[in-house]
Amino acid sequence: MAVIINAGSENKGGTFEQAKINADEWLKSIHEEGFLEVEMSFVQQHKDGDFQFDFKHTVTQKVVSLEIHGFTKEECQKFMFHPRVYWNDSSTADPKIEDWLADGFKYRVEYYRS
Repeated sequence: MAVIINAGSENKGGTFEQAKINADEWLKSIHEEGFLEVEMSFVQQHKDGDFQFDFKHTVTQKVVSLEIHGFTKEECQKFMFHPRVYWNDSSTADPKIEDWLADGFKYRVEYYRS
C-alpha cells in the first residue's frame, strides 16, 4: 500500500509566458461570472517555481492571490499528477463573491415572487 499526500504540489515551474496565459484564463472566468471590476497583476515567481498573480477588486480594494504553474494543458497531461493551483491559499477554492467583500460586510440573497 502506498500513501500519497498532496501529490500535485511537486509539479512546479514552467514559463512565465504560460503562467500569464493560465492566469488570464482565471481573470476571464472571473469577468464572465460578473466581477468586471477585478484587475490582475503579476507579483513574483516563488522559489518553488510557481508564479503569483494578485487579483484586486477596484471598488472594495480587496486582493486575492493566485499561485499558478506555467505549464500548458498538454504538459500537465504528461504528469502523473496535475500541478496544484492555489486561489486564496487553498488548492480547492474558486473565486466567489465573499473574496471581494470589504471587511465586515456580508451579502444576502433575497427571492421575490412576481
